[in-house]
Amino acid sequence: MTSRRPVFLSLLIAVVVAVGLFSPAVSASAPNVDKSLSSSAKSIPTPKNYFGFAMGTSGQLATNDKMMSYLKLTSQKSNRVKYYVAGKTTMGNDYPYLTISSPNNLRDIDRLAAINRRLSDPRGLSDDEARSLAKQGKPFLLIQSAIHSTEVGNTQALMDVVHRLATEQSDTVNGMLDKAVLIVVPSQNPDGTKLVNDYFNETAGTSYRRTYPDLYHKYTGHDDNRDWFMFTQVEPRYYIGLLAKYRPSAVHILHQMGANNDRIFVPPYKDPFDPSIDPRVVQTTSELGLGMGGALTRDGKKGVTWSSTYDWWLPSVFYEPYHGIPNVLTEIASAKDLAYPNTSADGKPLGPQDQRTNRVEPYDSATWTLEQIVAYAKTATFANIENVGKKGEDLLYNMYQVSRDNLKWKGDPYAYVVPADQRDPYAAYELLNTLQTGQIEIERATKPFTANGKEYAAGSHVIRMTQPYSRWADALLKIWEYPEIRACEECPITRPYDVTGHTLWMLFGASVDKVSKPFNASLQRVAKVQPAAVPMPPAPRGAYLVQPSSYGVGKFLAGLQKAGVPTFRTAKEFTSGGTKFAPGSLVVPPTEQARSVLTGLSQQTGIAVHGADKAPKVEGFQLKSGTKIGLFRGLNNMPGGWLWWLFEQYGVNSTNMGAGDFAGDLNDKYDTIVLPQGITRNTIVNGIPKAEVPERFHWAAGVGEEGLEKLRDFVEDGGTLVALGNASETARGLFDLPVKDTLPNPDDDFFVPGSLVEQEFDTTNPVAWGMPEKWPVWFHTNDAAFEVLDPAKAKVAAKYPASGELVKSGYGAGADKLHGLTDVASFEIGKGDVVIAGTQVTYRTWSRGTITMLFNAMYQGPSTKVAAPKLN
Repeated sequence: MTSRRPVFLSLLIAVVVAVGLFSPAVSASAPNVDKSLSSSAKSIPTPKNYFGFAMGTSGQLATNDKMMSYLKLTSQKSNRVKYYVAGKTTMGNDYPYLTISSPNNLRDIDRLAAINRRLSDPRGLSDDEARSLAKQGKPFLLIQSAIHSTEVGNTQALMDVVHRLATEQSDTVNGMLDKAVLIVVPSQNPDGTKLVNDYFNETAGTSYRRTYPDLYHKYTGHDDNRDWFMFTQVEPRYYIGLLAKYRPSAVHILHQMGANNDRIFVPPYKDPFDPSIDPRVVQTTSELGLGMGGALTRDGKKGVTWSSTYDWWLPSVFYEPYHGIPNVLTEIASAKDLAYPNTSADGKPLGPQDQRTNRVEPYDSATWTLEQIVAYAKTATFANIENVGKKGEDLLYNMYQVSRDNLKWKGDPYAYVVPADQRDPYAAYELLNTLQTGQIEIERATKPFTANGKEYAAGSHVIRMTQPYSRWADALLKIWEYPEIRACEECPITRPYDVTGHTLWMLFGASVDKVSKPFNASLQRVAKVQPAAVPMPPAPRGAYLVQPSSYGVGKFLAGLQKAGVPTFRTAKEFTSGGTKFAPGSLVVPPTEQARSVLTGLSQQTGIAVHGADKAPKVEGFQLKSGTKIGLFRGLNNMPGGWLWWLFEQYGVNSTNMGAGDFAGDLNDKYDTIVLPQGITRNTIVNGIPKAEVPERFHWAAGVGEEGLEKLRDFVEDGGTLVALGNASETARGLFDLPVKDTLPNPDDDFFVPGSLVEQEFDTTNPVAWGMPEKWPVWFHTNDAAFEVLDPAKAKVAAKYPASGELVKSGYGAGADKLHGLTDVASFEIGKGDVVIAGTQVTYRTWSRGTITMLFNAMYQGPSTKVAAPKLN
């Protein structure tokens, strides 16, 4: 039978072949080979003998390098295990994974994977043919661990799991391996596993804290598990490559959670679940989770809970369920300082003691150890492997049914349309590219068409819902409405585990239309999304011009700065060549160097560059050449890490600041300093005590009141300070800004847990140049919103409308308390400027559409006001 796969899937597979994810193809028919265990497997040392201690021994952690060495050795000696490296991680380490099964299955793995892919894209496949393929195939179970690198027990446990599967000759293990194929990712964040475990061993016997003090993913830290719909980092891209190649029937993600609650969580998840997820996936996930829970209880392991804490409202985390793959999560209670016994202070048993249907046997001890973490992880993992094998045919056929029903989609909408005429072409490109990375099929109109009574130009893009993974497209493009579920009429709502609104086009600042009814259009499948093709104008005599309406202009500002090209920004609207240019437009000299830079940036972003025979005579601001940005990242500060990544992606001339920077004059080193969310007065003044960490982390030590005074002097002497999120309170206090955060403490009367909320922008204000007059912004309950106490001293760039419905996607109890309040404002302080934003503006780099304001603020403060452009 010929395997048919979508064009994008073929492209994705081609990409991952290049980084080593795929092995060479094998015969389409299963070879008749020996199933027996290789004789060399008997010489594989146990983990205890190899590492010098049993996995789970209190106070002992195997390092990442030695664990990977052990897995390589196991692969070399056992014909049940194969070790691969998908590529290099963010910090240059290997991203390894294993395939584990019977020798027969491993020899036949390409054919078995092809069956999985065929069932997940069943165009032209009948129910009978699908059932036949399901009988021929084997279920694949992908096991992933340690995306959160301080959750150390699971990867340690996998050493025992792999050893047993590689060496044990028993009916139980032989049955597991004959019935299923395992794809094992021992660490989804190898950089963090190396940092955390190496640091733990390095600090043994010292007075230093035992947990790695900084971000354990270079940029995202704990948020590396919030990157499953943007795919900003390389590690999730490797992982979705594995999903595309092997198309597993189920995924098991091993996590750890807080130390003092239940001992282990397994599915079912609690309400609510996103209706974009297929009901079959929800039910199957619950079945597999309860199978693990039953095995744990039968094994005498207490404190098992389900239908608590974790819900289904997580597209930023749950990539797999939207692609028809049950995602089975285990969350095991953590130990003290990673690997030492945790004992309750009062001597009472740890965790809740009320006996319920979803907690049939509360934990009855006051102590919890790493050994128990490892033991619980192994019991759950083996139970799931066995259960997946037993359900193999049903899981494979279930995979087919989910995709088959998506192909027959008759619901609402019929499609989403991305119009060709976009205010921000770069936002539209990044939107489409993100969807395609997640295996969404995109078509492009070759002729104009009409849908839902609206005319669309040729070049518009269409995402029809009749495709295998349409539920993922719907999840990312729909308007989210979090349901109010209450245990009783007077009870508070069931609060979401994470955030509530993820409408991708709102986050990016692109326009997307939902079309409910079928329409006719001449459409062509897009093999690979490309930025809009915009030709460069002929070399002008006067100047090059760029509109400010795209957040991609941040790349232009950074790129022109890096090349040393003089750049002017207009303060008012003007007309050139019949085109109106908005305040904040870029005016660049017509040099060969400028043309080279602008050509490359335009090709990257799809942003048009215009030519003018005469430079516009309009007042504005000349950007300071070589503007230097200081990022006060802070130790273990995720918003700072995300900004670090963003600045590198955009080519910003930035430096991560440390305590040493305060030894001299800050104005000699920086033009603008950015304070991310989480940078408080205490962070700056006290920082991390030097006695608690090795010297290489002393850059994060406090700078004292003297350093705080230097930060004040920096602004008063002409510097620019940009403070985001709750760092705005740090700036407010330091400069006694005439604003007041009037929002109440989060409670049931005011609860906006990560939603898209309407704002208004003053597009004549330099900080809001290029923004639309209105657009939703990302707001979280812990963000600030200001009442301006002295309007004469505050230049408001962004505020919430005085009336009307504010929440555009997500949930917002009491959102009306935001009416009329200010989000972004600037202040003149001495010779310098302070810009504050109550929201983060760049939250997890999801909120792309508002990044413009950060770039505006960073470059505007150090600029010089002039009557007309200076182009030389």
